[in-house]
Amino acid sequence: MTLSATTFRIHRWLGWLVGVQVLIWVTGGVVFSLLPFQSWVKGGDTVKPPAVVLPPGWAERVAPALQSAARLGQVTAIAAVVTPQGPALRLSYADGHEPVIVPADGSTWTPPDEAALRRFAANLYQGRAAVTAVERVASVPRRLGIVAETGGRGDLWRLRFDDALATRVYLNGRSGEFVTSRNEAWVWYDFFWRLHIMDYADGEDFNGTLLRAASVAAWGLVSAGAVLALLALRRRWRAAHKPTRR
Repeated sequence: MTLSATTFRIHRWLGWLVGVQVLIWVTGGVVFSLLPFQSWVKGGDTVKPPAVVLPPGWAERVAPALQSAARLGQVTAIAAVVTPQGPALRLSYADGHEPVIVPADGSTWTPPDEAALRRFAANLYQGRAAVTAVERVASVPRRLGIVAETGGRGDLWRLRFDDALATRVYLNGRSGEFVTSRNEAWVWYDFFWRLHIMDYADGEDFNGTLLRAASVAAWGLVSAGAVLALLALRRRWRAAHKPTRR
């Protein structure tokens, strides 16, 4: 079998093997370039995450509650957070104890109701759309088969807005803290991103075995095509410089 025939067969089989993935890579590139990342995908124009501003004198007000909460277990972290009830401190424990929320104004913590959640989400939302649904979900089903909107996190409040991108604001199920915001632009971007890097589980491993194998196969496809092109040029050159008989 000649070099040209062998290379053609290699090129043909590699084309069948990686052709679909190459199309996915190119399609993903088009999607990434067309969707405005910060304003649409990240929701920068529609949802503004809250900033923590503790009130004056908060340390004295929360001291008794902090001392009481510290006796519940080994505290591993204290974080300032924003809840629908206002700024607060969240204490996390090492022994699996549920985090404790201590309001910064020294009041007793009470879980937010639906009205408070609506007001909180509406303050985060920068557009003119209204909240159409408030749901507490134990888990968030994957979209398009592989897209995990909240990275597997559960026990969340989901508040839907009736805007063009179908914006969704996710809040912590116990405290109402802001978790993340998602919309349809984000879903499609993440869908093609996972296909692009060939990580269909977490969508973060851009150096996985599948991607490396596909990259090597794609390199082989292009290399075989380059060899075929050089062989074709050589045939044309020989034909053009073939001596004529007299």
